[in-house]
Amino acid sequence: MSKLPPDFVQMFRVSLRSDPQYLEALRTLISETTNILGLEEEVTTKIVLAVTEACANVIRHCYGGAHGERMDVTLRFGPDFYEVQIDDWGTFVDPATMKGRELEDVKPGGLGLHFMHKVMTSVEFKKNQWGGTTLTMVKKLKPASSAESSQGSSAGTPEREE
Repeated sequence: MSKLPPDFVQMFRVSLRSDPQYLEALRTLISETTNILGLEEEVTTKIVLAVTEACANVIRHCYGGAHGERMDVTLRFGPDFYEVQIDDWGTFVDPATMKGRELEDVKPGGLGLHFMHKVMTSVEFKKNQWGGTTLTMVKKLKPASSAESSQGSSAGTPEREE
């Protein structure tokens, strides 16, 4: 159960190279910050997956697979939300042109956008001032007291707002 005051908002910003080897440190930071909020492990795992997919898309699509470019990831969170913003300096890729594959087509790749939209409450892509992409994903969380009363549970852990 979160013991944060109602107006508490924390922020972490990290700059990392567009290399998959750096994503483990980012996954750990996300896990630790969601732990501060008292999120259920399943919710944390889904957020980590959405962010990992988003970063993989930056590496693949915005940087053409290059592993030495800059990505800034900002995590902002409070008792009722968890926000992830990813900024890159690569090529802006219009999300309207991104086409994932059908879920029934079982093979690696092509489901990143699907997972992001499924897991997060909102997903927004914008062209940033550097010509790259700013992706902002927000997960709304139910306050512990609301989650308890609506689910009849005493666990009190925040989860996705429906």
